Amino acid sequence: MASIDQPHAAPPPSDAMDAAGLERSADRGDANALFELGSRLLVGNGAAFESRQAVSRLAAAAEKNHAEALRLMATLAGTGALGPQRWSAALSYLARAAAAGSDHARGQIQVLSGAAPVDDRLDAWRRACDAVDVDAWTDSPARRQLWEAPRVRMAEGFATAAVCDWLRQRASGRFRPAMMYDGAIKAEQLDPHRTCSDYEFDILNTDVVLLLVRERIAALTKLPAVAMEPPRIFHYALGQEIKPHYDRCGDGVAGYGHDGGYRGDRIVTFLLYLNDGYEGGDLDFPKAGFRCKGAKGDAVYFAHIDPAGKPDPLSLHAGLPIRRGEKWVLSQWIHDRPFGVAEPDR
Repeated sequence: MASIDQPHAAPPPSDAMDAAGLERSADRGDANALFELGSRLLVGNGAAFESRQAVSRLAAAAEKNHAEALRLMATLAGTGALGPQRWSAALSYLARAAAAGSDHARGQIQVLSGAAPVDDRLDAWRRACDAVDVDAWTDSPARRQLWEAPRVRMAEGFATAAVCDWLRQRASGRFRPAMMYDGAIKAEQLDPHRTCSDYEFDILNTDVVLLLVRERIAALTKLPAVAMEPPRIFHYALGQEIKPHYDRCGDGVAGYGHDGGYRGDRIVTFLLYLNDGYEGGDLDFPKAGFRCKGAKGDAVYFAHIDPAGKPDPLSLHAGLPIRRGEKWVLSQWIHDRPFGVAEPDR
């Protein structure tokens, strides 16, 4: 194993090398090739999706002290992809990644611990990780009722300013025009009702900070992280909006998703406000005659079903136009079952 005192530089994954050449280099033990091949296998980019092979390749790169492989292994440990979910393992990988030179890992540790080590030695990063209070993330924050039909709740101070700024930084420069799910074609498409932009996190861009945010969402909503879609950050520039719509995707009978066998649906939308300093942008429920807006770090979430479990027509909602400044918000849709898991035909 390479010494911690000799960090291995790590370029990001790319499509520069053909799959066969990448495989040969990985088989020879090249750390960069192991990391890139593992990353591709993890998301099916330029290589067939294969999670076990992906983890094997990434673990081999991490054993060679590859900084970004260690950082990605931290994420996988936090998701439970390496076995039972273990935050201690995730933070251990994160400390090793930081000591090996990963700026992404260093930033995560500083956000989570509230401080930066005085030097870049592994022991210093481990002490910083020891200061991360995972229990505080997995405890349910206080909430209050904003409205009852539809059911709308708020958790003030759900996240710190540092966490909000980190999430904005992670999405900055990566936005695309936001799309909406069309039940008729069972896919997302551009829609004139939504003029904002968004960025969806995949496993390569997810990190321990975001995973802990999702754990806190689970604690607040009493719904498991396994039922959550990949989170998104929405950006609203001046004049941008989302017109009234429902977030539900299916009819509970016909399947959809990649293989057409998934029959779950969104039952809760969670929103984390990432900035202040804008006007407009209220969350509006036109059928209920109610609107609300959070400050930076506040969370608002609402149900798409009524107490009897039926689709709630009062959950029709909109994001009103921005009149001044810009709005950033993390959106997390939560389903009624493990997200994306196909079911047998009925």
